[in-house]
Amino acid sequence: MAAPLLITGSAYEDSGVTIMARITGLDGAVITQGSISTITCAVFDPTGASVATPTVVVADSVFDALQTDARWTVDSTGYNFRYDVAASVMATGDKTYRFEFKFTPSSGEVFFVVAQIHAYDVLTS
Repeated sequence: MAAPLLITGSAYEDSGVTIMARITGLDGAVITQGSISTITCAVFDPTGASVATPTVVVADSVFDALQTDARWTVDSTGYNFRYDVAASVMATGDKTYRFEFKFTPSSGEVFFVVAQIHAYDVLTS
């Protein structure tokens, strides 16, 4: 069993943010577009209230080859999952939002990737 993946980060309220990760399935293999049937996302505020259920398109968010660009600063290996969060999702500052991504593989068991993004206040927002 792979260890749970928890992504952490921060952004300003009313701003877009990009969530990136190198994701492996339960079999330990790096996921590809063909290995994932669907991805759903639910976003919660600190009280556990649902604030959004954005659509995640596998073809737009999963890469068959590992990617490296200026945004990826973790290592030189790269990422294979990227999701751009709309600015409207984190509309209130001084909160940590929880993004729960549910990955349904083409075969095998469902698994989750969770991101916690803290939204800082913006006085002009």
